[in-house]
Amino acid sequence: MQADEGTITWRAVREGVYVATLEPAAVNCGLVVGTDAALLVDTGSSPEQGAALRASIAALTDIPLRHVLVTHHHWDHAYGLGAFGDLETIGHDSLLTSLTSEQARADAVAQGLDPDQIALPSATLRIIGARDLGGLYVEIGHFGAAHTPGDLSVLVPGARVLFAGDLVENGAPPQVDETTSLKGWPAAMEALLTLCRDDTIVVPGHGDLVDAHYVAWQRAGLAAIYGQCEWLVSQGVAETEGYGHPELEWPWDEEWVRGAIHQSYAELAAEGKVPRRTVQLPLTSI
Repeated sequence: MQADEGTITWRAVREGVYVATLEPAAVNCGLVVGTDAALLVDTGSSPEQGAALRASIAALTDIPLRHVLVTHHHWDHAYGLGAFGDLETIGHDSLLTSLTSEQARADAVAQGLDPDQIALPSATLRIIGARDLGGLYVEIGHFGAAHTPGDLSVLVPGARVLFAGDLVENGAPPQVDETTSLKGWPAAMEALLTLCRDDTIVVPGHGDLVDAHYVAWQRAGLAAIYGQCEWLVSQGVAETEGYGHPELEWPWDEEWVRGAIHQSYAELAAEGKVPRRTVQLPLTSI
């Protein structure tokens, strides 16, 4: 079930843990409700949608919402922050740069928003954090550059639920843009797997709920992308020739893979790794 922009429906995942899916981007927002406080995971795509989230939470529970966390800087997850200025809002410290960038402002305009409405988190973290909600404890972690430079995941160990943000996507290939690290993403996924038990429910940034097996499958696909691009570069294969290389198979559709190849080649070039073809010199007799 997906909520349109005017209707927000919370679905119970486990006791004290809920998910709502918001349009226009089918984003999964999370809510963790303890005995003393509640924590919201992701804020929707505008201050108006953030305000609708607040109203829906007040209708769901009498426990006060005290903490709001955004998993990364993309507009569909973070641009509702402006509705929560009186609460503690949490993000990775890279959001102080990414949410004030020209790209962020352009993204706001593209969504019909005033760029000056983009709000920043009031509390930032670099690696790990935690919040005690009373009866439920949440653990917050950043595992390096991956989908974006500042992805956060939220584990609710008492309920065995993991909010992965867009580190995990279901129903479509994982999104890649110029801020993505395809080198670092598989390592972040490996870290997510260490947080999972056999019965852990993983809430992806988009799509239906998944489990650790799905996370492992997506990790393998991402690792294959970067590893194969690294091999192509070592063999002197140009980016434009990578997709059709006869010795390789790719895990997702052509359009997505070509974009991922482009980003992987850019990352490799930043490390000084570029295709160099071996020149065969003619044999000469002495």
